[in-house]
Amino acid sequence: MAFVCTAAALSACQLHAQARKHVHRLQRRGHQQRLQPPQAAAAAGDDGPGPLSSRDEAERLNKLLQPTKPITGEELRQLVLDKWGVSYDVTLQRRGKNMYLHVMWKFLEQQSFPLTEEEYMAQLDAVCSYLNLWEVADRVRDGIAGSRRHPGYTAGGSARAVSINLDVDVGGMGRSAEWNTF
Repeated sequence: MAFVCTAAALSACQLHAQARKHVHRLQRRGHQQRLQPPQAAAAAGDDGPGPLSSRDEAERLNKLLQPTKPITGEELRQLVLDKWGVSYDVTLQRRGKNMYLHVMWKFLEQQSFPLTEEEYMAQLDAVCSYLNLWEVADRVRDGIAGSRRHPGYTAGGSARAVSINLDVDVGGMGRSAEWNTF
């Protein structure tokens, strides 16, 4: 019998591995307590600020194991539009082994913007397909909502983009290897 690996099983394995890495990293830092799920911590009456026994930490780690809601190009445009008032250009950038989502200083409503609205939406859809593949849609939503900076130009006339670290290792195997050509 041949073993068939489905996309859902693969993403669940990846999320589980990511959560295990995080717990291992915390244990190396000296946090040796066992992680309790939120219900067990509440039943035990543990509301203290302990590093691994807190409900917040357990909920955060449990969230890593839950699939994220996919993001669409239209939703990404609306997030940017709601935050900054214009439809800024959004691109993916690789720096070393890390991937970043850049909200650029150019915007669709600008007369000199090089793309039509259809091309702009096609680009956003392409960016979102990678975000969904890497399961970082929630990180992007939180990054845009929590951004304190504004894309645009600095006082010295230099362009400034808002960067959101996607926490995706693109130095590995599989589809992420296509980014090695940059």
